[in-house]
Amino acid sequence: MVALGFLAVNLAIGSTFGSFGVLIKPVAADFGASRGLASLGIAIILLLMGLSGPLLGVALRHLRIRTVMIAGALLMAAGFLLASRAPDFPTYLFAYSLVAGSGCALLGIIPSSTLVTNWFVARRGLAMGLISVPLIVALAPPAVAWLIEWRDWRFALVMQAVAVLLLLPFLLLVVDRPEDIGQRSLGALPASAGTESSAPLSGSQARLLRDRFFWGILLGAGLITCGGIVIVSHLVPYATDLGIEPTAAAMLMSVNGTASMVGALFCGWVADRIGARLTVGLLGVVLAVLWSLLLMFPVFPVIATLLLGIGLCAGGLHPAFAALLGNAFGREAFASALGLATLLMLPFTFAAAPLAGAIFDATGSYNVAFTLQIACFVVAAAILLGIFRARPH
Repeated sequence: MVALGFLAVNLAIGSTFGSFGVLIKPVAADFGASRGLASLGIAIILLLMGLSGPLLGVALRHLRIRTVMIAGALLMAAGFLLASRAPDFPTYLFAYSLVAGSGCALLGIIPSSTLVTNWFVARRGLAMGLISVPLIVALAPPAVAWLIEWRDWRFALVMQAVAVLLLLPFLLLVVDRPEDIGQRSLGALPASAGTESSAPLSGSQARLLRDRFFWGILLGAGLITCGGIVIVSHLVPYATDLGIEPTAAAMLMSVNGTASMVGALFCGWVADRIGARLTVGLLGVVLAVLWSLLLMFPVFPVIATLLLGIGLCAGGLHPAFAALLGNAFGREAFASALGLATLLMLPFTFAAAPLAGAIFDATGSYNVAFTLQIACFVVAAAILLGIFRARPH
């Protein structure tokens, strides 16, 4: 089940987010669209994933995870094929962002995380980390670039559709719950294997919205998430403003991405040993320190070294955060909790990069924006390590 979740998440995210940046230039050139307009697609996918989160959370309480994933794979393949035949830019945007983007939501993070939560009580954090390792996200850009250079961007999209369709036989192997085949969740006691009856809430989203611990988790994780978005969006311009060559600045992005793959596994493993809440809170502390050093020592060797830690923490946030939701609310409420959190975190995911850019425009430097982000890390750590520390599992 972990292997299947890994394949689903990686193909869903890798074939959309991983390839999008490579497609922007050739698509814009073919259709005569501006770079800004061509970049709109990824924002639409993020918005769609956020808005669909609560609906998907409810759907996963009534439909089989396998059915939802298969529907997502078919939608993604259809979207890529339609985009490959698009006669104009609006058709391309509709196909890639709305059709394939809807498939990405159905195939990706929420269903796979729900699957892992159903199968694991013990080692849940490590299992979340395994499905979160962004391997295909890292491999997709050079692969798509090669396909575009060999043929064109339309052929690259056809190949992406084929890759997603090849996942379908594996999705048929998905088993929603261990009880469906006479087993029980890893680490679950026989009497509690089916329900995790100690979970404090049912799957009701209204009840989740009234739970202050849910809001504490959401606020803490959201403030930390902002940092990852700011780094991905502004690291290269920040580095080049310091006089670092563009190729070296791009290398810094590779360092950050590679470290995030390690971080997904490491932080999931740590969450199983010291607790997911403590892990997420400590991520805030470590990131506050690393970003402070980033401001104090803005030279290439130091930045590269610090990005090893920053990337590790960024990659480890989702598995620790998802494990925390699973531990706090139980598997019956997990899909609803994660889906609702995806929606409510939209202000963080949308505001982080534009706000950092606006602050730079106003001040001519990233120092104020980075200082504000450090304050966000400190607040997140205070929330998760102090104010909301008493909630029982």
